[in-house]
Amino acid sequence: MRYQKYIKLLLLIACVLVLTQAKNGLTAECAQNFSWLPNTEADLAGYKIYYGTSDGGPYPASVDFGMIAPQNERVYAEVPGLTCGTEYFFVCVAYNTQGVESGYSTQVSGVIGSISNVVTKVFGNTAGADYPNTIEDTYINLDQNNNISSASLNTYTWPANMVANAILIKVDLSQIPQDAVIQSAVLQLYATAAGGDSIYAVSSHKVINNNPTLSSATGYTYNGTNTWTSNTSCYNNVPMAQADIGPSESTNNIDMTLGYKSWDITQMINDWLANPESNYGLLLNSDAVATTDSYRNFASSEAADTNQRPLLGISYSDGEPKPTIISISTD
Repeated sequence: MRYQKYIKLLLLIACVLVLTQAKNGLTAECAQNFSWLPNTEADLAGYKIYYGTSDGGPYPASVDFGMIAPQNERVYAEVPGLTCGTEYFFVCVAYNTQGVESGYSTQVSGVIGSISNVVTKVFGNTAGADYPNTIEDTYINLDQNNNISSASLNTYTWPANMVANAILIKVDLSQIPQDAVIQSAVLQLYATAAGGDSIYAVSSHKVINNNPTLSSATGYTYNGTNTWTSNTSCYNNVPMAQADIGPSESTNNIDMTLGYKSWDITQMINDWLANPESNYGLLLNSDAVATTDSYRNFASSEAADTNQRPLLGISYSDGEPKPTIISISTD
């Protein structure tokens, strides 16, 4: 009789099972989170969740949670070690001090690691941006001029196979929620002029070592006073930040057509969110394997046409996917 009562109580009291999803970083393993209303029997000993990849069972795997103390009048548990992107089917049972289990709850299912509450926000001074005034940009040259007020962002190779211009960009990421999970981050610049080689490689790099002040940075200094790290990459050994950048994170082989060009900087954004103090901005480098006088120019944040200004589109979830509520029947 106690066993029959136990089954009835589980099914009536644990009437709602809530699924939420949590993805563990960049690995292929995911976890599934559950919550339910607690049982109240005096001989309650714990809960188990059985699961598998077949609809209706069998459920070859299980997790024994033992006794779980409720929080805010609910029981919470997590099933770890699941394969991201795979659909799983779950049932829950309670058991007593004799090890007798209740019947299965109604099955619930979900594709593990799928995220439905992804939003995309546009950063920059472009028309329709969600977060305006969040991009600052300039370009540096083989001289001591600062170009923060220029309407153009230039890349240029001179002499052959040497960088003569480089674009510096900083992005204010403070609008992104702290628990956001970045899905993608794409930087777009509008090409306004092209010359020289028919294909011109412009690569994106994280700025490292020195944090530039874009309103005073030049080809020689990162803040109008302090010099970039010395190197011999450019003409006459002008440093041009070439020793203050990380490896290329994405490269766009740009043809002669004008319009928006894109760079995937997802990893860069993830790194900066994980360590905001490392956000020194990024550098778009000129093609270092190109004929002399090859170039690609882009509209800056100062461009008169707001529809051509740089923009950064970031897609992210808020880190706490909205739960799917599934009623458990008593059949």
